[in-house]
Amino acid sequence: MPAATSRPAPPLPESVARLTAKLHLETPLLAVYDAPPSDAFAPVVEPDQDACCFAYYDHWLAGGTLVLKKGGAGCKGGYRALGIEKGTPPFMANFLTDGVGAPKGEGLRATAEIAQRYLDRAKPPVPESGSVLIGPLRLDQWETVRSITFLVDPDRLAAVMTLAGYWSPENVVAAPFGSGCSFLWKAFNEIEGALAVVGATDLAMRRYVPANILMLTVPRDHFAKMLTVPEGSFLDLEWWSDLLEARGQ
Repeated sequence: MPAATSRPAPPLPESVARLTAKLHLETPLLAVYDAPPSDAFAPVVEPDQDACCFAYYDHWLAGGTLVLKKGGAGCKGGYRALGIEKGTPPFMANFLTDGVGAPKGEGLRATAEIAQRYLDRAKPPVPESGSVLIGPLRLDQWETVRSITFLVDPDRLAAVMTLAGYWSPENVVAAPFGSGCSFLWKAFNEIEGALAVVGATDLAMRRYVPANILMLTVPRDHFAKMLTVPEGSFLDLEWWSDLLEARGQ
């Protein structure tokens, strides 16, 4: 997903409200910004020690923004996944597997060789501002938005996955392996043709979000396309309304 170079007009607040109403969505839309921290994103917070960015889930729900900038605290894997810091520790393949020569082994891949092949395909983004902000979608900062994430239960995940592919004859939704933060931006550089990425499937970050929460992340421009879903789509018909009724909503 290339960095934006133009200043596209932001969507109208009414179009965002229309879509969230159709989805009966109560969680905020989460955005990744390629921007320096400023009062426009207040209240802002920087991570503590080696904290996962998803440890700030409640901060996002309260309207706050997480600031990741070079030299800051927080999970260094997140800094690399979001392109703020470069390179991968030489022990990373063993960290993902058997722990040989690494601080520990996570047993996530069968062998270190397989894990290394996965690592070799990494294509982290390059933030133009040198920092990455993660927080609720602010339309007045639209030109710095790089991706937008729906925080959803499985029913709404089904709906936004369907909407992400509404205009395409191809399968455009990917569910890759990776860290939770890698799904927020980096994955689009690595999966050709993906217009949406299912996230919150990283075992290490799931402890920080409610048990029923998953994610779907889309690039900024595709989110804008999703907002144009016409009246009479599946969101207005019986499969969606019957599901909501079955859930008592």
